[in-house]
Amino acid sequence: MQQPHVHCSLFSAKNASLVRPEIVIREARQKNTELRFVRFQWQDHSGILRGRVVPIERCLRLAVEKKLTSMRTGSPSCASGAWYATVMCGVVRTMPDQRRPNYGLYPRCALARVMRKAAHGHDLNLLVGFEVEFEIMKTSGDNSIIPHINSLGRFAIGGLREPWFAQVEECIDELLDAGVGIQSFHTEGRRGQYEISLDPLPPLQAVDELVLVHDRMKRVFSRHGYIATVCPKPVAGRRQAIGQHTHISVHPPHCESSFLAGMLNRLGSLSGDLVAWGTQDREVPIRKMSPGHWEIRCVDATANMYLTLASILSAGILGLIGQEPLAWPDTSLLQEGVNMSYAEPVYLPRTLDVALDLLEANADEL
Repeated sequence: MQQPHVHCSLFSAKNASLVRPEIVIREARQKNTELRFVRFQWQDHSGILRGRVVPIERCLRLAVEKKLTSMRTGSPSCASGAWYATVMCGVVRTMPDQRRPNYGLYPRCALARVMRKAAHGHDLNLLVGFEVEFEIMKTSGDNSIIPHINSLGRFAIGGLREPWFAQVEECIDELLDAGVGIQSFHTEGRRGQYEISLDPLPPLQAVDELVLVHDRMKRVFSRHGYIATVCPKPVAGRRQAIGQHTHISVHPPHCESSFLAGMLNRLGSLSGDLVAWGTQDREVPIRKMSPGHWEIRCVDATANMYLTLASILSAGILGLIGQEPLAWPDTSLLQEGVNMSYAEPVYLPRTLDVALDLLEANADEL
């Protein structure tokens, strides 16, 4: 039997420090006496967000009994004024003949295990930040889904004053009220496509917040009759896609070479196009931003980010454990004509069957 099991480690929205959940609940109720329910939600292996709704009194009892490690609340919705509180949970399998619950169904637990290994086994401090790209769509007369705006909008400052941008601002306001750390937001290539850059956080907290951002963003546009999609190819045949570039930084940065080598050596088992990296090179899967800071560009929002980050970070840690040499050159140096010796190019799988075979061969160590 599968049951939701409260096992989360969220944070205070304003200062990212751990706060006792019963204090968060009581403060939220003091601010709004109409807060009656909390949504206990979890993400399954396919990335679908599922949940159950719990009365606030029951949630408070769980917090006092220390069965609830923490919760996330925000300010009232900008449109309706209704409060919205969530707790990220896991799913466990408990059978009568089992002494301990099986956490194998719990994607978030995989990332938690990798983080414990990074912190306690290797004294690594990891931060993750997401670039959330999305496009505004609408339903046409024949009930098909089409872009809401179809004109180009790159660097279109004038687009900030267009009528539809009020909904983007409403979305940002609601996320800020929920305590989401936003660095910037802007148009991305086309009118109707935007990007929100989130503040870096520890990996578990970063994915928890990403789930919240996707959920609230879709709710805001839905209220106005539109669809906010993070689908990589919402329009068939169009070259421009929607990504979810993932920034990873590792401290101390002196271990970056082996960590990067670990990610590159196993990239074929994960995702991408060509196994390569480069300083400020947007055309390769891993772009180096600064020492110990990379942008993973071969990630989109169809992935379960708990599992995706667990795999990518585990690959880097394995490279660190084995002190793996970095066999790939910095592509920015090659573009400048610097003569370097390097391994032959490695292309990533082009079919699902080949990708799954590679993953199966490396899954145990990841």
